[in-house]
Amino acid sequence: MRFHKLAISLIMAGLIGGLAYKGYDEYKTSQASEPTVEVATDDGVLGGLEVGQRAPQFELETTEGQPVSLADCEGQQVILNFCATWCPPCREELSELIEFGEDTGIPVLGVNATKNERLGKRDVDAFLQEVPVSFPILLDETGTVEKTYRVVALPTTYVIGPDGIITAKQVGPVDFDWLHDRTK
Repeated sequence: MRFHKLAISLIMAGLIGGLAYKGYDEYKTSQASEPTVEVATDDGVLGGLEVGQRAPQFELETTEGQPVSLADCEGQQVILNFCATWCPPCREELSELIEFGEDTGIPVLGVNATKNERLGKRDVDAFLQEVPVSFPILLDETGTVEKTYRVVALPTTYVIGPDGIITAKQVGPVDFDWLHDRTK
């Protein structure tokens, strides 16, 4: 019996010693100075096409299977909004985009990042049953357009001038006033 107590005590002491050593080793590692990392300050590296660049042409299908291209809006301003159904800021700005499009007549194209939807087109269809929109929602099922525009966050909105040049960009939600000020 005394031998068992001694063996258990030695095992416990060994475990406690091992844990103490491991904790001390992790403490020393955490105290080591980390190498300095230079923070990028050039906005160009943050992603996305920028104001002044030509908007790349594309063609995608609506949820009903109708092809829509950016060329369909040639000669007029257009709002190009990248979004997803699971994105809370995308949902919040939707009423602003609808109101803006209806009040101004400026075309709004919603590009859904369908490849990022859990159930793909089915999620988009279900969302549009819940929240009908007055502008086309285009399905970017392969992520090609999202990649072409180098979208790094959703929502991202571009204002494209009649000449096809990007005149404004917003990463994050937009509102009616922002859209109105950028389309004068």
